[in-house]
Amino acid sequence: MTVNLDRFAQGLPDSQDVAPLEQCQACGREIYPGEDVYILDGYIIHATVDCLISFVKPGYMKIEEALGVQV
Repeated sequence: MTVNLDRFAQGLPDSQDVAPLEQCQACGREIYPGEDVYILDGYIIHATVDCLISFVKPGYMKIEEALGVQV
């Protein structure tokens, strides 16, 4: 029996054979083993800016409008 010590000989696991562990609460896509995630108030989301902004839904306005100041 020949042992191959090349760490790249077998390649990466086929992602189609791996079951998702969770579903992102921001985008709805599947989260697979090894992916980075954020946990916000007990919800698990992808560790991406898009998912974070989508989940948090921050308000966006000028400072004067936020403070109620007339310009």
